[in-house]
Amino acid sequence: MRIAVLGDSHRETFNIDLIADTLEEVDLVIHTGDNYEDIKYIEKTYNKKVLGVRGNCDPGANAEDEIIEEIEGKRLFISHGHKYGVKYSLSTIFYRGKEVEADIVIFGHSHVPLHVMEEDVILLNPGSISLPRGREGKTYAIVEIQESIFAEIIEL
Repeated sequence: MRIAVLGDSHRETFNIDLIADTLEEVDLVIHTGDNYEDIKYIEKTYNKKVLGVRGNCDPGANAEDEIIEEIEGKRLFISHGHKYGVKYSLSTIFYRGKEVEADIVIFGHSHVPLHVMEEDVILLNPGSISLPRGREGKTYAIVEIQESIFAEIIEL
């Protein structure tokens, strides 16, 4: 399964449209929050299933703070990350991922892309497709799940 992972789009849907070709070819989209309205935009515009969580800029959104999803035998833990202090440390979200037996922890909030393996857990932050921090390029990620998980940060 091929998955586009993006987040922190902050209602700038024109940035989402920059990856239209990618969105057309993936099987699933994951949005890490901020803003939840963008999830509805992707569903409607690209006719894709989107797994999306509520971010710190989505207080009124009728959405979950966390999602645990099983895909192709792999467990994904998805959170915006703000409740785990990901701007300062990854330890809390890493241990939450371990607690739910995740193979990959997907989060946002910091607007800084990250792809690391910690013990047996992949930590993946796609960065921001609209408002990058610490770099000029806007980013998103592609995750491919088969017998193993392959993840890659893509810069626009």
